[in-house]
Amino acid sequence: MKLKKNLCAPILILFISTVLIVSCKKEKLTNLTPDNLTECPTCETHFRESARLEGARAENGKSVVFQYQNYWSSDRSTGAPYTGLFFEVREGQSFFDFDENTIASEKAVHITMCPFCNTIPLKPVGGKLKGKRVDKNRWLVEAAVALAAPDGSVFDTLAFKHYFTRN
Repeated sequence: MKLKKNLCAPILILFISTVLIVSCKKEKLTNLTPDNLTECPTCETHFRESARLEGARAENGKSVVFQYQNYWSSDRSTGAPYTGLFFEVREGQSFFDFDENTIASEKAVHITMCPFCNTIPLKPVGGKLKGKRVDKNRWLVEAAVALAAPDGSVFDTLAFKHYFTRN
C-alpha cells in the first residue's frame, strides 16, 4: 500500500508537467497578436501562393513565398534600391514558426537590391520568424532575423511585424 502512495505523487507531477509543456509549446506557435506593428511607410509586404523560392525570385511551385521589401526612399519604381527578406512556407499551413536551422537554410533569403552600391551580401543565420494566416488575403508575420557577413560574424538584425497581403 505504501508503494502506491509513493508513486501517486510523482506520476501526478509528471502528468501535470507534461500537460503544461505541451500547452506552452502550442501557445508559442499560435499566439501572434497584431499589437506593436512596425511602422514602415517605405515597406511592401506580399505573399504568393503556388510558388517556390528560387534564389531571390518567386517561381511557380507548391509553397507560399513571402516578400518583405524595405525601400530606401519613397521611390518604389522598378530598380529602386531596397533591402528585403524572402522566405518560403509549405502551402496549406495556417501558421509557421521557423527555428534557427530553418532560417539558416535556403527557406529564407536576405537581399539588398542595389546594383551600384557595392554592398556585402548578408545571409540569414538565426533569430525568429513566425506567422499566422489571418484570412485568405492576409498573414501576420513577425521577424527578428540575424544576418551574418560572409565570414560568419553577425552583422545586423532585420526586425519587423507586418501584415502580408496577397500579391
